[in-house]
Amino acid sequence: MNTNALGVSELPVDAQVSTTLLLVRHGQTRSNVTGFYMGRSHEDLDEAGYAQVRSLSLRLAALPLASVYASPLQRTRTTAEIIAKPHKLEVQELDDLLEINLGGWQGLHMDEVQKRWPEIWKQSRIDPSDVTFPGGESFKQVGERAVRAFRTIASENSGKQVVVVSHEIVIKQIIAYVLGVSTSIYRRFEITNASLNIVRLIDGKIRLVTLNDTSHLEVV
Repeated sequence: MNTNALGVSELPVDAQVSTTLLLVRHGQTRSNVTGFYMGRSHEDLDEAGYAQVRSLSLRLAALPLASVYASPLQRTRTTAEIIAKPHKLEVQELDDLLEINLGGWQGLHMDEVQKRWPEIWKQSRIDPSDVTFPGGESFKQVGERAVRAFRTIASENSGKQVVVVSHEIVIKQIIAYVLGVSTSIYRRFEITNASLNIVRLIDGKIRLVTLNDTSHLEVV
């Protein structure tokens, strides 16, 4: 079994078997555009978010999807259900795909957070890899469960194509793992609402195929 740059063993994948994970961030919510930290609240998609996800669903409708996984929160459930419907699949919830626990930040506007926790706020905007939210999770903890979810889904769906609907931080953590780099790159790339990110496992190797593809949103 090979080990990547982070010292994490790569997944044991049968040679010549191609497994594809389509990582999708949930569609837009009101908090996404108003600057509030929704955290683990069950806020649903806004009107634009529904339109985004319907467009993505049309794009994925012809693919031979075997499963659709999602974080249990409402915005991810809604996104996953719209994608799963054309394939007549039931959405499988996975707690490891949950949004980070923001603790005291949840429900607050970013201006209030900046005022009450100036140092943590500043670090979170530059490099959040060592940040722990007051009364919540650390980025490291999220990374551990994000990678665990990725490995579990990949190993249970060898040779198949599956959709995984989650949150920005979870998807970014998975991509950092796939690339074998530090999560310090968190602020150096975008994972926008309803974006498509493709990871493929073949010949025992994990490869990032597509990053933050939003071409399906051009018609929204």
